[in-house]
Amino acid sequence: MKMLGKKVAVAMSGGVDSGVAAALLVKQGYQCEAFHLKLLKDCPKEAEKFAQATAEKLKIPFHLIDLTKLFKKKVVDYFLEAYRQGLTPNPCVVCNRFIKFGELLSYVRRLGFDYLATGHYTRIKDNRLFMGKDKIKDQSYFLYHLNQKQLVHILFPVGGYLKKEVIAMARKWKLPVAYRSESQEICFLPEDDYRPFLKRQLGNKIIPGDVLDTKGKIIGRHQGLPLYTIGQRHGFSLSSKIQSSLLPPYYVIGKDIKKNQLIVGFGQETEKKGFQVKDLNWLSPDYQKQLLSLDLKVRIRHQGELLRCQLKGDKVILKEAERGIAPGQSAVFYAKDEVLGGGIII
Repeated sequence: MKMLGKKVAVAMSGGVDSGVAAALLVKQGYQCEAFHLKLLKDCPKEAEKFAQATAEKLKIPFHLIDLTKLFKKKVVDYFLEAYRQGLTPNPCVVCNRFIKFGELLSYVRRLGFDYLATGHYTRIKDNRLFMGKDKIKDQSYFLYHLNQKQLVHILFPVGGYLKKEVIAMARKWKLPVAYRSESQEICFLPEDDYRPFLKRQLGNKIIPGDVLDTKGKIIGRHQGLPLYTIGQRHGFSLSSKIQSSLLPPYYVIGKDIKKNQLIVGFGQETEKKGFQVKDLNWLSPDYQKQLLSLDLKVRIRHQGELLRCQLKGDKVILKEAERGIAPGQSAVFYAKDEVLGGGIII
């Protein structure tokens, strides 16, 4: 069905997913315009050039929006402060909440657009949010902060396709983005590893200290608490006596920020059957009332396994114990492949 008259602002990152999203909408008859976000002062121009070239190929207007100040405040500063406090941040969740579906959605709605479209691999049906068809590329985990008023003005055109199908369409239609490689997971990091960035930004706030086992015994040294996350196996040194033993591998299971101590353990010491969450958001107010009647599952990290659970107040009770439950990360709740909502692990 042609959607003549409906105006769509397409968030064009310069990647293949948003490029194909725009092409699909143009072919469906929407009146599209491309919006490329400048998020970093010193970001390379390559992504912008590809986004603009794709817009020109599709014969739609192109706009460059400077959100560098807001992005630094809401995403980069949050990322650094979370690590400084010993937490594991989730910058993509925060970016989607405050930048793409916060500032940008509000901005294009004020301009008179009916919808904002992105290249996320997720789906909206009847104003409800579902996983994308491509379960490997699924990005629904990052979008649990959406609400009913937002969902009605959002489109995810590639959510019903596999990644290989999206690439095939880009090549068939000869889009400039057809052969672009995948972007890195955290867009503001010049390296694939976040640790060099933390060392440059936090500097003398990264202080080496002791590694303790669960009995409080000092068994090694760490390089600075911000450089570790719960579930991490490497990056700390153990005493020669520990190294020469036949014990299983040690994993990070906690941090004592005041004492600058890293707590490690192995086996069942690394597992928990429950945790608490804060700042819960439900995509619909009705979902919270239905929790007891649903086969509820939770995801505690992007692309992590869906874990069967119960939610009692702010307490998540897992059916089976799990390793790597990291404070600061998001816990996102699902019923089958539908996103119900989520919160922050504490």
